[in-house]
Amino acid sequence: MTVRRVLILGHSFIRRLREYIGRNADLDANLHILEGIELKWHGVGGRTVLKTVQYDLSVVEKFMPDIVILQLGTNDLSHLPAVNVGSAIEDLTRSLHDSLNVKCVCVCQTIYRTGAPTFNKNVILLNRYLKVVLEPIPYAMFWSHKGFWRAKTNFMARDGIHLNGLGHYKLYRSLRGAVLRCLQSL
Repeated sequence: MTVRRVLILGHSFIRRLREYIGRNADLDANLHILEGIELKWHGVGGRTVLKTVQYDLSVVEKFMPDIVILQLGTNDLSHLPAVNVGSAIEDLTRSLHDSLNVKCVCVCQTIYRTGAPTFNKNVILLNRYLKVVLEPIPYAMFWSHKGFWRAKTNFMARDGIHLNGLGHYKLYRSLRGAVLRCLQSL
């Protein structure tokens, strides 16, 4: 069996989820995918697309993943228009494939913030943009995190920005689905 290398790369959601997994005996850093993958987590608080390109591509080069799952864009939307953020993510996706030989790049949907209607309008625009521009790229996919949008349950921490325990579990399950979908596409 071929072992596929998977890198989950992103901002504080990824770092915090990895820490949450470490504190939870029921969860597994390999996303309960028992065989066929070697999974690495790399999440840095405050990470933007530009900082990822500047500081984190060496992680990709060293690990040499077949699959990269990206959770980026949230921090960029604080100071850039959605179309610029989407374009930068598209460029990063192409670079991961063309320059670093990543076979599948999965760009995850940006998640809303609590009590931030202007920010959330930009989230909607970014997600729509990414869904459209990534669709024709054969090695890229846009991944929708199911269940965060119209849920009756609150998945956000008190700060309105990060996820609470239920949100972490939901993100864990969603990322597991994204990895499995990417593995099927290879």
